[in-house]
Amino acid sequence: MISSLNFALFPSNELFTFSKNVIALAEAKKLKIPAIEPFLLNANTKTIAFQSALERESKNPLIKSQSDSDKIRIDAFMTFRNYSESATTRQKQGVPEAAAVIIATIRKHTWTIQSLGQKARTAAITNIISETKTKHAAELTLIGGDELLDELTHAELDYESAFKKVQESIATSNEPTVADTRPEAVAAIKALFQIVSLQEISAPSADVAALISSLNELITTSLSTVKATGTRAENNKKKTTDDTTK
Repeated sequence: MISSLNFALFPSNELFTFSKNVIALAEAKKLKIPAIEPFLLNANTKTIAFQSALERESKNPLIKSQSDSDKIRIDAFMTFRNYSESATTRQKQGVPEAAAVIIATIRKHTWTIQSLGQKARTAAITNIISETKTKHAAELTLIGGDELLDELTHAELDYESAFKKVQESIATSNEPTVADTRPEAVAAIKALFQIVSLQEISAPSADVAALISSLNELITTSLSTVKATGTRAENNKKKTTDDTTK
């Protein structure tokens, strides 16, 4: 059985690398498992289209600006989240309780912002800002988090402005975008995984077992790399935030 996988965890460049590695593993076994060939061909076609979109957009300065803005809003979110989390351990009267309210609001919408796609990230951040400002302004002020929430608000608005400029630029082009091609590539890889898993049931063989084992190993190592990168970034940001609150 092929391990379950949350494709949303992969940034687009890492997703492309993962897809190419999946295709290479399946390619090596296609003669022994002919049922996978049409699915492999589709996965390869969709991944090539995804690659082309990535390469086009990497040369677009507006895309880079959007990507930079996205990183800034992620950093602003982590700073706000980590500061609020640190405030739950303060000894000042009322602060831990107020911080717990803010933390509950954050958790309600998201905790690990990096695991979300950009559209879902925008919705989560917008909801956190809105709910905190309208329902928990007193708690926010008590823990001293107003400035950090303002920074997150400005970072989100900057991202949305950059996103709008990209969309306006894309509207003038007929070329497929990463937003268009990424879901198609993911769907094709999922379909390939599904047919391989079905082969394990309908036509089990040493080659099928070996392919599944190789794919599971790839999934494990790829996820570990992506999660480790995200954890390091989060820990570094948390350390910076903690240092500023001492």
